[in-house]
Amino acid sequence: MGGLGDLLKGAGGGSGGGLGDLLGGILGGGSQGGGGLGGNPMLKMLLPLVASLLMNGGLQKILGQLQQNGKGATGRSWVSTGPNEPVDAADIKAALDHGELAKIAQQLGVSEDEAADAVAQVLPDVVDQATPGGELPDDDELDRTFGRLHELDGVQQG
Repeated sequence: MGGLGDLLKGAGGGSGGGLGDLLGGILGGGSQGGGGLGGNPMLKMLLPLVASLLMNGGLQKILGQLQQNGKGATGRSWVSTGPNEPVDAADIKAALDHGELAKIAQQLGVSEDEAADAVAQVLPDVVDQATPGGELPDDDELDRTFGRLHELDGVQQG
């Protein structure tokens, strides 16, 4: 798996840090840099792509698809203040349009299966960090939050 394995190790953590701390710094606003980003270029590439998926009503769409596919409780766990239930690559493939997943795979330089697995690893934490109060903020607030993640894309271009 190579680079994708490194991405998932950096994102998953396992001890509660990792992505949660990274996103807390980014989404929490204030400081200019996300210190943890420097060592993980694949994560730098994935987070803006996931943010793009979630903007403009995308989060509600994904949560709706999870609901339709019998995974509504899983999606709700990401928004609530309790622990996040995991999702797998098959769930992500069912919740996303094929074109969205193909774009992510192309941007990361991995297969669609690997892209779905990568999104499955980071999506619960991204949603959890964007909904700290346990409820979905209004669309404008969500777009501002995900916009900060999306802007990380500009960090790589140069």
